[in-house]
Amino acid sequence: MNSARELPSETWSEYLDALSKELLNAPVSIEVTEPAGPTMVEARRLALQALAYDRRDDVFEVAAARGGPRVPSVLRHLVDRPQRVAVDTSTMLAPITISVEGSDGARTVIRVEREPDISG
Repeated sequence: MNSARELPSETWSEYLDALSKELLNAPVSIEVTEPAGPTMVEARRLALQALAYDRRDDVFEVAAARGGPRVPSVLRHLVDRPQRVAVDTSTMLAPITISVEGSDGARTVIRVEREPDISG
């Protein structure tokens, strides 16, 4: 994430709520890297349902749906006590990357692939 910017923790809830609305159903990949381990891909090209931060419980959540519209199943990935949230938004046409570092040192990376606009 060359042009990543760290978000102040007091803005996480509002920023992630707004981003969730903008990116609803965008395809996402979720990767998790443990401090001394390899990167594990938890999900590929699932439909984003929500990005959220709950101040009361101090937890970050990403929810993404898989399956068809009639019987979707939702994957929920949680990061307890996040220490840092950074976003890469160098261009709105390119994928967006959200990186969340947990108190255990693990990093969750959500890659959002923006679908090209084919209307016209």
